[in-house]
Amino acid sequence: MLPVIEDIVLAQRAMEGRFTVQELLLYSSVSGTGLDVVPLPGNTPKRVLENILIDVAALSLKYSSKALSARLFLIPGKKAGDIVKFENPYLTSSVIMKAY
Repeated sequence: MLPVIEDIVLAQRAMEGRFTVQELLLYSSVSGTGLDVVPLPGNTPKRVLENILIDVAALSLKYSSKALSARLFLIPGKKAGDIVKFENPYLTSSVIMKAY
């Protein structure tokens, strides 16, 4: 799994701009289970979310023995590049990622 806001190192790499949502999805095609706890802008258009889910589904169908999922966290009031902090001990601070 590649849980961006549950993994301190992945969150730090996201803040450094080392990967995109698209790259996370590509990594999932060879390892992992899809897009897991990815922080996205709260105003991400419905169509963009649909396109992400279509991409996840397409990869899952292509690799029929691979179940992929998507846990996308829409963060209200935040835009791509903003830092988000959580009070939950299971979540770590990260950067809001550009959806597409």
